Amino acid sequence: MSETAENTEGLITFDDILDITMATSYHEKLAEMLNQHKVITLDGGEIERIDGAGLQILTAFFKTARSLNISVKWQACSDSLKKSADLSGLTGSLEID
Repeated sequence: MSETAENTEGLITFDDILDITMATSYHEKLAEMLNQHKVITLDGGEIERIDGAGLQILTAFFKTARSLNISVKWQACSDSLKKSADLSGLTGSLEID
């Protein structure tokens, strides 16, 4: 019997702000997903503001996921997220197309 997508994938949807005030909350959510060893889908389509702390959390998350061979994909990326990643030189690290 095969597993359904719900059992093999996890989804994290970000709010409109991913900054230092949200860092602990998202760090915990991302770490929990990594501990489940599931394919992880991120929805960053609503992010309007992201700061260095938010980018740092995402960068560390992607690095850890790669080291654990856990697949991470973006369902959506806002223009703000893409621009911040580009300006910071993190587009490749965050696997943003």
